[in-house]
Amino acid sequence: MTQPGAPDGGWVRQLTTVKSSSVPVDRIVLGAVGITAPVGIALTIDASNTTLVGAGSLASMGAFVGSIMDQGDAGIERIRRIFLASALATVGFAIGTLVHGHGVLTLIAVVLASLVSGLAGTFSATASRSALYFLVYVVTAANASFGLDSPWAAPLIFAAGAGWRLLLTIVAAAFIGRSFSPERRAVAGAYRAIADQLAAEDGQAGAAASAALTRALNNAYEVLADARTSYIARAVKWQALVSLLNASAPVVDAAIAASSAHPGRVDTRAVVFLRATAAWIDDPRRSVPASYDGTDETTPADRALAGALRYVSSVVAENDLARHGRVARGRDAGLSMPTASGRGERPLTALDAGTQAWGAVARLVLCIGIAQALSLWLGLAMPYLVMLTVAQSMKPDLGSVFARAVQRGSGTVLGVFIGSVVMFAVPRDGWQLLILAVLAGLLPVLMPRNFALFSATSTAVAVLLVEIHAGASVGLVETRLLDTLLGCAVALVFGYLVWPSTWRAPAQLGTSVARVLREASEYAGLALSTDDTRRRVDARRAVNRMISDLRALVTRSLAEPRPVSAAAAAWMPGITALERVVDAVTAAATIAAQTGTPCDPAEVALIRSALDELSAAAAAGRAPASLTVPDTGPLADVGDEITTARSALAAGIRAAHTRAAAAADRES
Repeated sequence: MTQPGAPDGGWVRQLTTVKSSSVPVDRIVLGAVGITAPVGIALTIDASNTTLVGAGSLASMGAFVGSIMDQGDAGIERIRRIFLASALATVGFAIGTLVHGHGVLTLIAVVLASLVSGLAGTFSATASRSALYFLVYVVTAANASFGLDSPWAAPLIFAAGAGWRLLLTIVAAAFIGRSFSPERRAVAGAYRAIADQLAAEDGQAGAAASAALTRALNNAYEVLADARTSYIARAVKWQALVSLLNASAPVVDAAIAASSAHPGRVDTRAVVFLRATAAWIDDPRRSVPASYDGTDETTPADRALAGALRYVSSVVAENDLARHGRVARGRDAGLSMPTASGRGERPLTALDAGTQAWGAVARLVLCIGIAQALSLWLGLAMPYLVMLTVAQSMKPDLGSVFARAVQRGSGTVLGVFIGSVVMFAVPRDGWQLLILAVLAGLLPVLMPRNFALFSATSTAVAVLLVEIHAGASVGLVETRLLDTLLGCAVALVFGYLVWPSTWRAPAQLGTSVARVLREASEYAGLALSTDDTRRRVDARRAVNRMISDLRALVTRSLAEPRPVSAAAAAWMPGITALERVVDAVTAAATIAAQTGTPCDPAEVALIRSALDELSAAAAAGRAPASLTVPDTGPLADVGDEITTARSALAAGIRAAHTRAAAAADRES
């Protein structure tokens, strides 16, 4: 049986797969209007004035950054992302302008900017992507002239374009935010995922539903946390949504217990109630779902599920998602928020964890330095294209270098072709602007689906913005294509092929697996030894998030060439088995709490000892020792799942280190 997340057609298919995603209609409109309007207005005023058209194109470039960074669900988070990225891009533009025309200073500035950009990847996804545009526009301004009377006009016009795009999002977010529709969709998605978990059959469908539930819960908590401000936190609707999300926690535990106790059995009443609740959260104009009335409560798992669903019914009855208003100051529904110290711990932890994070940053800095040096040495007409390609491919937290370089190269070829056809075949009037608007609107649609298609579209937009100002030129098109392919070659050779760690990556995944196993051991010790539901739920969310992140890390490796992807895929069954271990612990803890019968501390110690041994084996790259686990009593199912996980993880360790040894032999 194919494990969830395992490769289904090799690394080529992984590179060409188009992922499913919703269509963000609002962002399509905002992107099309935001990017097209500045250059369109300039062309309308005086199409023959190259300075004016150049300024319009530059403002559209600023709006281009805002359109790409208009991500997320909560309006306030969208605004934060656009503002941070636009501000850093403008600062980068100013730095690039300062060193423009000075070869040595340009090289130093670009290398330092790449170092800052690489380190930013350890803070957060938003900081990472914003710092990427800081690097992009240091490179662009340092290596390109915009033909304006004052060199400092370029950063100011760019900032104005970014501000225009930010204004559009502020207006849209203010309109959407009154109903909290993004937050409602996220919480409703969590309840639908719980229903899907209960309705799923055992086996592969159950594993897929469990992974989807983890993603839905993570998304719901992140959306509400991103949306929270001191003002929003006192809104009645926001308080109601937080209460409903908190109420889902015991349902998740009980659903896992019920699925473990009755594999393949579907509790129709529970599924119908959860889906009705999700529909009401999504659209409060619907009638409030009827109170849950379960009749099948023959086992402790059934009773736990019925009790959790009745609690949800009471929370639904107490909260009105259609009511406007504010709660009294000081009342808070209790959603955990990251602190400043907590935000600072993450990058320090990542950089202290070993050489992996520093190695990724070193690759980026090395490749950017080589690309800039090559550009100066070869006297390239458009040298910034080489560095931009390297930056997009080599950013250490954006995924596989190999995959992004291949997708970037193929996407750029297609994008240059599209942009060139438009420039040479379509008159320079409203038709070109219409095509530009269509391409700009496609950016938010293609971004989450496939990087090659996104690269093609963004390249076509860039070609049009540059060539509307510069005029169609066959030489310009050829230069853009060749410089981009040179950047892909630099990224592949100096950022991927020559590094021994590239071929040892599957074995290095063992460190991440070991970390998750240690967290699972901590969770088992807490969940099976305490009656503090809040602590148990928080610990379960933490370990499930780590498993989800680990699965994503391995999935990215599936896009590598076969020696790497095949070894990485060998970890997938172990990750799925580990997820089942955590579910078994959750089920045992839920039933123990329902019956009031605590777990035997000696058996809990056996569970923790077994998980600690698996962690040590994964970290050391050796076969796990024989395990002693409970084979009778309430923790027997946990013991069975740990035994299964031992076999699956042993196979992953063996495959990964066999590949690593072969790579070491080739090097010697």
